Amino acid sequence: MCYSEEQYKKLLYNFELLSNVIRAKSTTKQFKADLSRLEEIIKKRIPEIWKGNAPEDIFELYSDFKAEYERFRDFILYDKLIGKNIVALGGGFSSGKSSFLNGLMGRSVLPSDIDPSTSVPTFIVKGNQHEVLGINVFDSKVKMQPKDIKKVSYGFGEIENDNNEKITGAVTLGHILESIFFSTTLHAYDNIAFLDTPGYSKADSEKYSVKTDEQIARGQLNSSNYILWFIPAEAGNIKDADIEFIKTLRKDIPKLFIVSKSDKRRLPDLTNIVDKIKETLDLKKIDYVDVMVFSNKIEQIAEKESVKLINNDLKRIRAQLEKWNQQKYQSNFAKNFKRLFIRLKEYYENEIDEKSFDVERLNWSLMSLSKFLDDKEILNRLQGMVNEKNRDVVELKNINQKLKDLQTEFFTEIKIIADIVGIEMPEPSEIDLITEDIRNPLQIFEEYNKKNGIIIEDGLSDLLQEEFSDIKPVINVSPGGSEYKKELLSILLDNCNVAPKDIRINNILSKKLTQ
Repeated sequence: MCYSEEQYKKLLYNFELLSNVIRAKSTTKQFKADLSRLEEIIKKRIPEIWKGNAPEDIFELYSDFKAEYERFRDFILYDKLIGKNIVALGGGFSSGKSSFLNGLMGRSVLPSDIDPSTSVPTFIVKGNQHEVLGINVFDSKVKMQPKDIKKVSYGFGEIENDNNEKITGAVTLGHILESIFFSTTLHAYDNIAFLDTPGYSKADSEKYSVKTDEQIARGQLNSSNYILWFIPAEAGNIKDADIEFIKTLRKDIPKLFIVSKSDKRRLPDLTNIVDKIKETLDLKKIDYVDVMVFSNKIEQIAEKESVKLINNDLKRIRAQLEKWNQQKYQSNFAKNFKRLFIRLKEYYENEIDEKSFDVERLNWSLMSLSKFLDDKEILNRLQGMVNEKNRDVVELKNINQKLKDLQTEFFTEIKIIADIVGIEMPEPSEIDLITEDIRNPLQIFEEYNKKNGIIIEDGLSDLLQEEFSDIKPVINVSPGGSEYKKELLSILLDNCNVAPKDIRINNILSKKLTQ
């Protein structure tokens, strides 16, 4: 088959792009520091700690931990991210995230409404020129042109002859790339890096792909400093699935909700949708910065009042972004990495307390029975149970110590790497000062009821919230340890007028407060 010179140039360009994207070895140095020891700790030694004995939420915790490490690697691979506040765009698939960024930059540079499997997490930062760098599944750096971003997701290689007949079919390469970094003069914010995520979907969804896995999406969003959450105007309100997903995100990350594709609704509908979303978020106790509307097709809207609303909200969105842009960057890596260690430490301490209580109870039974029971077989069985529980306590204490030692080793190693590349990271000796956020007792109460299928009367939660609102506990110890839990438990028991007659009840309550 003969090709024209123009067709030949296109085929050659496509071939070079394909060769570049699938290259297994990069021609440039990947990392400024050796990550091999760190990856061994993460992928091998940390999972070995909880082998056969772990909290129920360990999979989610570990997924978030690995996602945080992936962001850490992104910062090393692309040092222009260092010092930038990450504003992540979240929402369901095809909720208008990429279209929003295209509208914000004034040019269509990112692919939108594509197949989930070809979506690639994309970081956008401000630069002096247009530069695109991809990271493929072989951890190789791939230099590309801005136009290649769309080619990777939409497909490339499609060539037509003079009769508009397809000579070659299109090929997508999104599954080959792990992430894309886009530096552009169109970006207006010096201290912000946008992260365009593929969206999220559950395993049973028809739009599910590895790229949009719920665990991966949550990890990407939890690693950010701020979140823009998108809700298509056609939906009329935020979906229950979105609510459930958002509840799994870190509550300390500010979230701005945006009603996208607002050109598809008239003004009364838009204001009603905004009110409904706010009402739902308030009802579900989800904190938010605001709810605003957006459309990048404003020229297609005939209704002047709708245009006015959308233009006004665009100014408010830009003002909020500028406010975040002025915020001094604070690295969350140490805090987010520490979450896994805090949760495991609490779990093993609670298990040690539970097993120790069992030992005390069995010893008391053994001592009482031995006074008037001559059956040595029963006494020996009880003694065997005591010995078994003691071994469990010793094993748990050993695991807890290994966890502490591994935490020190992990943060020592990551501190060395962070110093080399210029990422803020506390000294390993300061890591113990980082504690998990204190959870709302009412939320624990609601989660416990849901988990155990307990139906409570309408208004009971509001009543409890009102009762707890005036309580101002004074805790004299630092958060995060067993002494803190004991004092917090004591305050709750006193305020609820509960007599601690049964130490077993106290142990159970203490465990629930830290789960």
